[in-house]
Amino acid sequence: MSRLLEIFDRGTGGSCDKWRHYFEIYERYFNKFAGSQCTYLEIGVQGGGSLSIMREYLGDRARIVGIDVDPACARLAQPGREIHIGDAANGNFLNEVAAKTGPFDIIVDDGGHVADQQLVAFFSLFPHLNYGGIYLVEDLHCQFWYGYQASRFGINFYDFAKGLVEKMALWNIDLGLLNRYKQPHENRQGTVQLNNFAVHDLFGIHFYDSVVVLEKRRIPEPLSQVK
Repeated sequence: MSRLLEIFDRGTGGSCDKWRHYFEIYERYFNKFAGSQCTYLEIGVQGGGSLSIMREYLGDRARIVGIDVDPACARLAQPGREIHIGDAANGNFLNEVAAKTGPFDIIVDDGGHVADQQLVAFFSLFPHLNYGGIYLVEDLHCQFWYGYQASRFGINFYDFAKGLVEKMALWNIDLGLLNRYKQPHENRQGTVQLNNFAVHDLFGIHFYDSVVVLEKRRIPEPLSQVK
């Protein structure tokens, strides 16, 4: 049994609802931060139990930050645990929180579970994630439930994440195919400008039942092959 699951089963105060297989996923990616001076941000405070679990797991050196749209969650703030009240579908609000509390090492989106909120949160907060950091979106099974499918973007987070997979290989795409008025490889910097996010910042995407994990790491241009 994972240490996180042991903490959950024992209880730390507050309440939260989690699928049990989430804890193995958390520990796989969060373990390297345990005991370190890191900043953890979670969207969706609910009863505060999840923040309490992460406080114990990550240790006293961690900064624990929560976001929730429900003003009642403000009462859950305590020393070592900050609560910010606002809508995670509001990019301006998220940028304000990031300016006050970021950059972050771990971001967990357990908020509204709708695509509009998840996508706005990702585009707002991923730039504030440290290199080596983890961005985790959970409860994605909700996209199959009535009332969660509608999105002004016309896409859900599963589809968005799947669409990023091939973009991680953009360093290897012939720029001439993308910009025909230039010769192939004439300006490799143009490839970076074409999709700076995908080329520079996304090391890996991992898919699990109801969970997508994205690893942020600066990826240099592959100048040579290893044979």
